Amino acid sequence: MTDKEEMQCIVDTKNFMSLVFERFRHYPEHIYYKALVLLHKFFRKFSIRQLKSDKCLVGTTCIFIAAKLEDCPLKLIELAKSYHNEELKKNKLPFKPLTDQRKFQIENELCKLESDILREIGFDLEIDLPYKYITEYKNYPASDMAKIVEIASRFCNDSFIKPICLYYHPALVACACLNLSSLYTKKMLPDCNGLPWYKFLNSTIKLEEMLEITEILKGLYDEKKTEMMKKLSTQDSGGAVAATPAATPPTSNPALGTATVAPPVQTSVPMQIQTDPAPTSDVKKEKTGEEIVKNGK
Repeated sequence: MTDKEEMQCIVDTKNFMSLVFERFRHYPEHIYYKALVLLHKFFRKFSIRQLKSDKCLVGTTCIFIAAKLEDCPLKLIELAKSYHNEELKKNKLPFKPLTDQRKFQIENELCKLESDILREIGFDLEIDLPYKYITEYKNYPASDMAKIVEIASRFCNDSFIKPICLYYHPALVACACLNLSSLYTKKMLPDCNGLPWYKFLNSTIKLEEMLEITEILKGLYDEKKTEMMKKLSTQDSGGAVAATPAATPPTSNPALGTATVAPPVQTSVPMQIQTDPAPTSDVKKEKTGEEIVKNGK
């Protein structure tokens, strides 16, 4: 399996998980995104190339675990039904009711995979999502922040295609999503109290790391199919920061791919972060950055 094929497996699993979770749309939607973090934690320890179980069942199990983390446990029978229905659709098979035998089989596999996943990730269940940090920027003193925040949330949804969440603090990922949103909307993010906008939440955030993540996010979109990402590297972005080739070595991670970053340039004030606001995305019809890129809105 090539790296490209492995990445496509992750994308397919993410999409399958989104469909499975539609049945539980009345549950807190950040369950789905925490499940994606668990999926990446598992595949960091256990290569997808060695996986014998159905990768989509692994993703479904991550939803099962994430729901428990939010004190909203899902009933095994309901999760088995949702998995069964989406499995039939994925394989383009006609609908048929879930038999008792198949239900028993899926439930057993879910319970076994739950133990396997927890063991492989070393019971590391600490998960902090970028959405709450993105939401805090609604209070930033700049025009059209509501639009920038909304688009940044969509880019954040797509960020879970790669294991960015495992290697960078979520506040840093949030800033990269906001930077990409600012580049896309051509809206300048001004300094605040003499500090760059990306230090609004945390004065320790480093420009080089934010630019590296921005480049990784940009790499998710196929530039051959859209002019949007081509413009990002050349347009006058105002307060947004575009990454350009530089002599400064990138601090890249092999799992994420190489990114080119620019040296620091002078372009917010640290504040209290809310502990648990809900993400701004809609899981039932997941709003993605790719959707914005293709449709231009």
